[in-house]
Amino acid sequence: VPITWSIQLQNVSSTTIQFSWKPQGGTADSPYTVRLLGESGETEERILNETSTSFENLLSGHQYQISVDVSTCSKNVSTSLTVQTAAEIYRGTTRITNEVFKPEYENKSSTEFKEFEKKFIMEV
Repeated sequence: VPITWSIQLQNVSSTTIQFSWKPQGGTADSPYTVRLLGESGETEERILNETSTSFENLLSGHQYQISVDVSTCSKNVSTSLTVQTAAEIYRGTTRITNEVFKPEYENKSSTEFKEFEKKFIMEV
């Protein structure tokens, strides 16, 4: 019976990818080789007996390929998944001092607001 599995994501944040996998069919007595490949070529490899792991200290907003391999009965089985870490979110306020406030700015549908918004985005 061939062994297969799929990777289940447990948690993905801006710096962590946590996942698990569950073997279907066959016997999974061999250790698993788990790899992380980053978009700029960085790699990390682990040999595990358990069926879950987590990679930490990753870059936010980057794509990583995670793969799980196992060798059983001289046959190598592999599955992989591409995951993107979350972007970091920054909150803040901006004070505009070189523009006179117009009452039309209160209405986000107004032409004045839309023109101001376009100008603001271009400046930023």
